[in-house]
Amino acid sequence: METKEKQIPSQTGGSFLINKIPESIFIESDFSEEQNMMVASAKEFVEQEVLPLADELEKKKDLSQTIDLLHKAGDLGLLGLGVSENYGGIEVSFNTTLRVIEEMAKTTEFSPAIGVQTSIGIAPILLYGNEKQKAQYIPDMISGKSKGCYCLTEPDAGSDANSGKTKAIYNESEKAYYLTGQKMWITNAGIADVFTVFAKIEDDQNLSAFIVEKGYAGLTLGEEEDKMGIRASSTRQVFLNDVKVPEENLLGKRGDGFKIALNVLSTGRIKLGIGGLGVSKKAIDYAVGYAKDRKQFGQSISSFGAIQQKLAKMVVKTYALQAAAYRTGELIDQKEEEYLKSGMSLDEAKPKAVTAYGIECAIIKVFGTESQDFTVDEGLQIYGGMGFSEEAPMARLYRDSRISRIFEGTNEINRMLIVDILLKKAMNGELDLMNAATAVQKELTSIPDFSANKNEDTLEQGTQVLENLKKITLIIAGSAAQKLMMKLKEEQEILMNVADMLIQIYMLESVLVKTKRIKDTLGEGASATQVDICQLFMMEAVKSIKNSAEEALWSFSEGDELKMMNMALKRFTKMEAFNVKDTRRRVAQKLIEDGKYKF
Repeated sequence: METKEKQIPSQTGGSFLINKIPESIFIESDFSEEQNMMVASAKEFVEQEVLPLADELEKKKDLSQTIDLLHKAGDLGLLGLGVSENYGGIEVSFNTTLRVIEEMAKTTEFSPAIGVQTSIGIAPILLYGNEKQKAQYIPDMISGKSKGCYCLTEPDAGSDANSGKTKAIYNESEKAYYLTGQKMWITNAGIADVFTVFAKIEDDQNLSAFIVEKGYAGLTLGEEEDKMGIRASSTRQVFLNDVKVPEENLLGKRGDGFKIALNVLSTGRIKLGIGGLGVSKKAIDYAVGYAKDRKQFGQSISSFGAIQQKLAKMVVKTYALQAAAYRTGELIDQKEEEYLKSGMSLDEAKPKAVTAYGIECAIIKVFGTESQDFTVDEGLQIYGGMGFSEEAPMARLYRDSRISRIFEGTNEINRMLIVDILLKKAMNGELDLMNAATAVQKELTSIPDFSANKNEDTLEQGTQVLENLKKITLIIAGSAAQKLMMKLKEEQEILMNVADMLIQIYMLESVLVKTKRIKDTLGEGASATQVDICQLFMMEAVKSIKNSAEEALWSFSEGDELKMMNMALKRFTKMEAFNVKDTRRRVAQKLIEDGKYKF
C-alpha cells in the first residue's frame, strides 16, 4: 500500500502562484476504508431511494417526496457530515463531505434540495450561531425534521449582495426586530422551516443575518418558479412584511451579515464545483455507453475519431477537476487542524479554514461548473438527435447543469473575486507578489536558457512549462496593476483575463502532481493514460493562458512596451509539440475499454 506524503499547507490561499510545486497532493486513493464506506452509503441511497423517484420528482407531483427523501438522508447521517456529534452529526473531514457530495450530485433531481440543506441551509447557523441557536436548530436540520434555506438575493441586489434593501427595525420595548423586504430565487423556500435572512438594521451600511422561522407572522411565499432546469427543486420568492424576529435570533454580531454571506458562499462554491465532478462523470458514463452501442455505417460510433476526440476532451477536464477539488479539500482540512493546534476553537477554525482558501474555492466553482457544462454538452452531442429528446437522460442533465454557473455568485463575479482576494492578500502582506514579480522582471533582461533537454519525459517538461506559466501570469498581473492602479478594479475584462490564467495554473499544477503520484505508484506502463491526460491538459492550459494574456496585453499595453511583453509571452508559453490526435485516441480507447470513467 502506497503511503501518501503529507501535503504541507501553504501559508495562505493563492500562494500556489509563487510557491514551488508541491511534492504531493491528496488524491482519491488516499480515502480510507471508513471514508469509502460513507460514500458507499450515499451511493446506495441514491440508487435505491432517489433514482426510482427521479421522473416523479422532475414533474414535481408532490414536494412531500423531497421532504421524505431529506428525512431518509437524515436517518443515514448524510445531512450531518462534518457536524459535531454534540448536535447529532458525524465528525468527518471536509474532504469526506466533498466526496459524498460528488456522489449525491449525480441525482440532479434531488441534489439542489440536499445541497442547500447541507451547505448554505445549515452552515450559517453552524458556523456563526451561538450555542443556544445551534442547539435549537442544528439537530432538527441534520435529522431532516427541519429544512433550511438561505435568503440573500433581492430583485435589485444579486451579485451586489450588500446593496440589499430588506430592512430590520429594532423595537426596544419588545426586544425584537421587524423585518420588511423581498427575497427571490430562494431554493428550498417551499419546503423550508428555517430561513436565514439577510437585512440591514436601520441605517447600517452592512448587512446583518437573522434566523426566521416559517410560522412567523408576515412571512409569505410567492408561487413556485417555472424554471428551465432543476425543476424538481422548490424555488420561490420570500416576502417579509413586518416579520417580528426575537433579538436572540440575530445571527452573529450586528453588521456581520456580509462577512457571514461571503464565508458561507465560499463553502457553497467548492461544493458546487465538486458537484460538477459527479455530474461530469455521470455524463461521461452515459456518453461512452451510448457511443459503444450506437451503430452507424456498420460500426459502433465509438470507433470514429470525431467521437473519440469528444470523449477524450470530456475526460481531460474531469480529471483536472478531480485533481484540484480534492487537493483543495485537503488543504482546508489541514488549515483547520493548524488553527485548532494554535488554540482556536472548532467553531472559529472551520469557517476560517475555508476562508483562507477562498481563491481556490472560487477556482473550483468556476472550473467545475464550466467543465460540467462542457461535458454534458458534448455528451448530448454524442447522443445526436436522441440527446435532444426527453426520453434520453442527457436532456435533463443539460437543463439541470446550466444553473451551476449562476449559483453562489455568477462565474464572472467569482473570476473577479479570485483577483480581488489575491490583490488584497498581496497588499496586507500575506502574499509576497511584489518580490516574485520583480524577480521575473529581472529574468526578462537575462539571456534565455535554451539548454532544456527535449528528451525529458512529459511530467518533467510539465514542471518547466508550469513554472513559466506562473512567470507570465505574474508579469501580466503586475504590469496591469502598476499601469492601471486604482482603475484596475473597473477593468473587469482584464480582471477576468488574469483570473482565467490563475485558474489554469492551479488546475495544471494539481494535474501534474496528481499524475506524478500515480506514475510513482503504478509505474510507467500502468499510468500511461494518466500521463496522456496530463499532456493534453497542459496543452489546453498553455493555449488558454496565452490567449488570456494576449487579450489582457492588447487591452492595456501599446508601443515598445507591448512588443517587449509579447516577447515575454512567446518565451514563457512554449511547449514541446506532440501528436494530439493519437494521444486523445489513446485516452478515449481506454475509456471505451473500461466502459465508464475510471481515472
